[in-house]
Amino acid sequence: MKEKTIGLLELQTEKTKLEGDRAVLAEKIQALTAETAKSQQQLTMIAGAIQALNQLIERAETEKVEIDTDSEK
Repeated sequence: MKEKTIGLLELQTEKTKLEGDRAVLAEKIQALTAETAKSQQQLTMIAGAIQALNQLIERAETEKVEIDTDSEK
């Protein structure tokens, strides 16, 4: 049987490739982290808008009940 050996140049080439892959993945993680933060901020803003709308709806419903009650008297 013939033994297969890996030369130093092949190991260095593979190491360089893996370091490049690692750098690309680190950049992707950084971009995704930034996107996550942006999305979380948007979710917070939407939650605030929903809360404000809920308050307006509750006030409108309360006023409608008061108006309906007044008109029945």
